[in-house]
Amino acid sequence: MTIDIKKLSPSVLSENRTLSSTVTQESYDALNELIDPSTQPRGYRAAMRSLGHELGIIVAKKLLNIQKQCLVVSTAEDADFLASGVSHALEETKISYKNAVLWNNHYALNKGSVAPVVHSYIEPGYENSKILIVVKSVISGSCVVRSNILALIDKVMPEKIFIVSPVMHEKSESNLRNEFPHDISDMFEFAFFAIDKVKNAEGEVVPGIGGQVYQKLGLSDQPVKIGYLPDTVKQKLFSPKASSVA
Repeated sequence: MTIDIKKLSPSVLSENRTLSSTVTQESYDALNELIDPSTQPRGYRAAMRSLGHELGIIVAKKLLNIQKQCLVVSTAEDADFLASGVSHALEETKISYKNAVLWNNHYALNKGSVAPVVHSYIEPGYENSKILIVVKSVISGSCVVRSNILALIDKVMPEKIFIVSPVMHEKSESNLRNEFPHDISDMFEFAFFAIDKVKNAEGEVVPGIGGQVYQKLGLSDQPVKIGYLPDTVKQKLFSPKASSVA
């Protein structure tokens, strides 16, 4: 259930953050967990799953009258946590979906950053998907989400693209829309719980999700650099209808 934002304690509220009207008690508590410096990886992972589930409920409600398969697209670090929560919400509402997991090599350049897709796993049957649900733990700029949409849009030819994240920077939506022609950006619909206005010297959104997601989740670095294979992909690979990682 949604809650009255005016009655919330100030822990995740500041002049630099605006909460969405879709915030629930569960998502509010999970946002707090992310930015609590005492939160350990196990608790951080659980908070991400909870946020994914709450975001998935928002998307599922919009899809109840649309009997079309979805493709849940996530980075490798988000697959078992935020994306898993989204997938669980779709399962609860009996919405058909497939998974796509992408390994981005995210690095900075002099005038921004890039995030090419180095490896990918796309679940067999994805070709029948008409809805893209692009999941990201935090959207600071546009490069990762842009790369992941571009990696799949020609394969799927979607009718709708949901962009799902607990926290977004205030300029990220406009930046992302400007990266695409109108016939694609007009398909975008965003689901989020918080909009932040500030970035630190490293380009991280503040308070954002409490820092670098890799370390917060208990990973030593970007999945593409450490050979990290999410459980979500392992389970799919060892299923009878599995395909290989590209």
